[in-house]
Amino acid sequence: MRLDFSSLRTRFMIATIAAVIIGTILTGLVVARVIHSYVVDRFHEEMEEHIKELAELSAVDAKGQPYLLRHLSDARFVPPGSGFYWEVERAGYKKIRSPSLDGNNLPVGLANGPEPLWQFIIGPSGGMLEYAMTKPMTDGGPPLLLYVATDQRLIDELLAEIDWPLIYSLGAFAIIMVLIGAIQINYIMRPLHKIQASISAIRNGTERRMLGDYPSEIKPLVSSLNQLLTSNWEMLQSARVQAGNLAHGLRTPLAIIADEAQLMADKDGSESAAVLLQSCEQMQRYIAYYTSRTRMAAQASPLGHHSALDKALEPIIIAMRRLYRDRGLELIVTHGPNIEVSMDEVDLTEILSNLIDNACKWATTSIQISWYHDKDAAVLLIDDDGPGITEIQRETVFKVGERLDRSEFGTGLGLAIVKDLLLHYRGSVGLETSPLGGLRVELRVPYRP
Repeated sequence: MRLDFSSLRTRFMIATIAAVIIGTILTGLVVARVIHSYVVDRFHEEMEEHIKELAELSAVDAKGQPYLLRHLSDARFVPPGSGFYWEVERAGYKKIRSPSLDGNNLPVGLANGPEPLWQFIIGPSGGMLEYAMTKPMTDGGPPLLLYVATDQRLIDELLAEIDWPLIYSLGAFAIIMVLIGAIQINYIMRPLHKIQASISAIRNGTERRMLGDYPSEIKPLVSSLNQLLTSNWEMLQSARVQAGNLAHGLRTPLAIIADEAQLMADKDGSESAAVLLQSCEQMQRYIAYYTSRTRMAAQASPLGHHSALDKALEPIIIAMRRLYRDRGLELIVTHGPNIEVSMDEVDLTEILSNLIDNACKWATTSIQISWYHDKDAAVLLIDDDGPGITEIQRETVFKVGERLDRSEFGTGLGLAIVKDLLLHYRGSVGLETSPLGGLRVELRVPYRP
């Protein structure tokens, strides 16, 4: 699944995840550093206590041989390989060491004064932390060299016991923070979803304004959009009224001019009268066409209407059978499922009547009408057994004023209006060869489940 980086939700989620990961890592590093320092400091304190205790318990006998007054209080200096060791050395005398060393010797050379010194060094069992100091003796002989040590592995094991729970805890914390971030993003995005729903309602014709309460940051945007919608609606209504008034004002004088031209043609058949009639016809076509376009543009939401396809077809079929009964045309209707389309009933009727009337004009004996629907569209098929049209004609037949047969009565506007209406409703019309041998018209309009 590809991420949509243009989505605000995706950007917010990526930013949240990145912030949580970076914050968790930095927090983990800081906390781990603090804990590690605390653990190592505790080992240093413990080793310093051990070497001071070793100094208190160290003594020499009458011959100068070192010995301990008693065992160290920490029992870990006894088992071999326990990780805790001590050793006492005096020049010229036998060393004494903890049983845990099991006969091995600690690295020497660090003891160089009465104050404890320490170092990390390699010992008989690997890396170790060693403390050392000297203890002067009252018999006038050389001082005692005191050493205590602990294996590095004990420090590492303790740190590991702390690190893994810390990692798991921080990982769980990061997941929880990401989930909380997702919840916050959903909450923050609610006003945008509400805007989207309002726009869909406006587009579908159920609302004319964006309603509801919005956050203060979004209210100016919603207010501006509502003002724009109101202004647009008022302009469309005004344009519709003006276009209607203009058409009404032109039709009457145009009809008078056309009538006078017809009278002139009937009297003397002059060429001027024919020119006048042709110009009047062209003006009437354009008035009808642009009046229709203005009516379409004035609809605030073309998808807010719905009509039943079979009910819209029924009166058209009856009318066409009566209109073309003298030619003996057979109109065959294959009744498909009851389909509702997202169109105004008047517009749907105008589209269907134009297409079916055009098929009847060109059909030889029969027209077949059928329909079905797919996921998004209702599909109507109109087939005729006429001569059909060429590929070039299919590209030009929907142009304004285009007429393939000038001997047939008409304005050449019907198919152009069909095309514009379908564009208005996001539909389409296609032409191809019919199985009957003539032309097939495939009409696709928005389907309303």
